[in-house]
Amino acid sequence: MKRKIISCILATGCVISLCSCGTDNAAPKTEAGIEESSQQPEQTEQSETVSARDVYILPQHLDNPNLVIVWDMSEEEWENFKANDSNAFNLVWSTKEAFEQMYGGTVTVYGVGWDEMINKTTEMVEKGEVCDLVQANDQNFPRYANDGIVQDVSKYVNLDDDFWYDNVTTAFTFGGTPYAMGADANPVVISYNKTLFEQKGVKTPSEYFEEGNWNWDTFKEVGTKMAEDTDGDGENDIYGFGWWDSFYVQVLNADGTTALVYDDEGKVHSNYASSEAKETFEFLQDGYSKSKYIQQPGVDFVEAFKSGKLAMTCEYGFAAKSVYECDYEVGWAPLPTGPSGEAYSSGGSIAGFAIPVTSANPEGAAAFARMAYEMQLDYNRRQRVEQNGLQEVELMNELSKHIYFAPIGVNNYWDAQWIVANGIVTGQPIPEFTKEADDKLREGNK
Repeated sequence: MKRKIISCILATGCVISLCSCGTDNAAPKTEAGIEESSQQPEQTEQSETVSARDVYILPQHLDNPNLVIVWDMSEEEWENFKANDSNAFNLVWSTKEAFEQMYGGTVTVYGVGWDEMINKTTEMVEKGEVCDLVQANDQNFPRYANDGIVQDVSKYVNLDDDFWYDNVTTAFTFGGTPYAMGADANPVVISYNKTLFEQKGVKTPSEYFEEGNWNWDTFKEVGTKMAEDTDGDGENDIYGFGWWDSFYVQVLNADGTTALVYDDEGKVHSNYASSEAKETFEFLQDGYSKSKYIQQPGVDFVEAFKSGKLAMTCEYGFAAKSVYECDYEVGWAPLPTGPSGEAYSSGGSIAGFAIPVTSANPEGAAAFARMAYEMQLDYNRRQRVEQNGLQEVELMNELSKHIYFAPIGVNNYWDAQWIVANGIVTGQPIPEFTKEADDKLREGNK
């Protein structure tokens, strides 16, 4: 992964970019007819570690300042959100205000529900209506690419720029073509009951991680020590770990791979027969059925965690510290690294921006995407450092760059996932349930 800068330089670049529209200096034009600002940021101590591409300056002028965007939040919802939180930030709505102020023109946002974005976008493209920018996520890919809804973003964005996350580009590349760009991600991490660990005198996941020894073996060791049958009925009342039945996907990611694979021809394959998958399934079957330190899915793990019946669970990003608010002190750590994984290998959520084929202003769409992520990085830096401290923010950002992620917008994915999850939990022979799941995916993607 390319090195992303987690310092004030990102905030500085954003501020400079948003202020550059007021200069009178002439600026050269790119091949796309966009004037680039000649203003350069002041030299700082941090700038010595930043390549020339890291101090990208937003274009000073756009020949076409008008955009049409499909998004998952309506203007009414955004206004209500701001009314409840004056510091609120939204990737599109906040950027719309800044973009219109900087370039003039109008950014038209079709705010629809999460489940309706793919239908709205597809409908607009099929009718030949202008649509300049849409969200790329795990639900609408690879469908957008396969159905010819979006186009190659490398025509408008320099994806070799260190600003853009490689794992976002990789996740939304199909048939060798990159269809989306992004500079943010949300890793899945371990959330643990720090108070319970201290009461039992067990070393915490964070302590193992800090000494470079947080892996599947120490995860099992910790989980087994924390699990306890308090009433002597032969069943654990306290479990070492518990979460959704989809945890196997995150464990696969921590072992350095994904459940689905997209080849250079744009075809979808499962990864269930890989050596990493075999390692993952054996590891989890032991936790559920043999060592029994992992709680069976279907139990309310949130309530179990809050009541002290669960030592560890999972959550996305810094919600690991807030969503389980209770009488106990809560800590977080990265996922334990699998035998085939590398440091920081993680699961998580990835999204980006894609440019539909009916875009009338792809250059403006690319500028909007860049501005949006600059603003979000600055917002995240300020908010998260204040709330969590620089060290934790740097670790979370590092994990964000190492997420293994595969979009799941393929036929029969959820059926295949249930087959795998059920096979793991019930202890079925691995070759049997993996073949059944693979056949289900093949059937759906002929």
